[in-house]
Amino acid sequence: MATKTELIQRWDSFLAKIEARYLESLQQAEEACMAQLVETDYDYYTVFRSWQGMKAQISNIVKKIDKTWDDNVRPQMEAISDHNDYFYEEEGRKVSRLSDNLHYKMQRFQTHLEGKLSQKFYDHAITIANQNFNCSQCGSTLTIKKDLFRSQYVTCTACNSVNIFEPETKFIQIGWDIIDNIIALKCLPLHDKMDVVLDEMRKLRKEEHTNEIWNKYKTVYFNYWKTFFKERIKFKSDAQERYEEDIERKKKEFEEYENSYRYNKYGIK
Repeated sequence: MATKTELIQRWDSFLAKIEARYLESLQQAEEACMAQLVETDYDYYTVFRSWQGMKAQISNIVKKIDKTWDDNVRPQMEAISDHNDYFYEEEGRKVSRLSDNLHYKMQRFQTHLEGKLSQKFYDHAITIANQNFNCSQCGSTLTIKKDLFRSQYVTCTACNSVNIFEPETKFIQIGWDIIDNIIALKCLPLHDKMDVVLDEMRKLRKEEHTNEIWNKYKTVYFNYWKTFFKERIKFKSDAQERYEEDIERKKKEFEEYENSYRYNKYGIK
């Protein structure tokens, strides 16, 4: 029968291999998705569906941690432990720690992947706006707004006739979640700061939730979202029109979270 030290070493080795395989799979998924984007003539949503399938397969790797622990490792550790040494309890906590860590890495990876795919798609699709658009009456070259991803009315400066610019589908898609993905990656450091403060706050007992603690979280929360929405305006000029509405929506979301989490206004256990 294996000794305590041997079992722990085997367990640690297994967990290290799982983590390495998980991270390697993420890297392979990124390479496959970036290549597929070009191969499908920049069909972003086909690539995104492919990624969802890859994500499901990679997530299954984590399930092996629980199964191996429950079916194999824990029984062996319990068999050699005595009434004064429950070392397997600490070894069991490694399951949740690694699972949580890999879940966190998956979230960050997806932000990076979607941001990279979206930037590559944007760089390709924006070239559609660089193609000549001529007046239907006199043939003069017209200039369209390259940060307005929808139909546009363009007045010809030569003959004053009004033309309708109907953009290509890919150009329209830029204005959907492509821009938001690019901004999410750009603003990730600010999101990390927000997560750190939130995590610190969640570790406190409710009676320790002072105004100072919540104001600290409120500061990083709105710093992230104000930056996010201002960056969006740089890509989409018409996003300026909804800036105040977006900020007001985030204010309400923050108030709802504080009422629920801090004051338990809704009686959530």
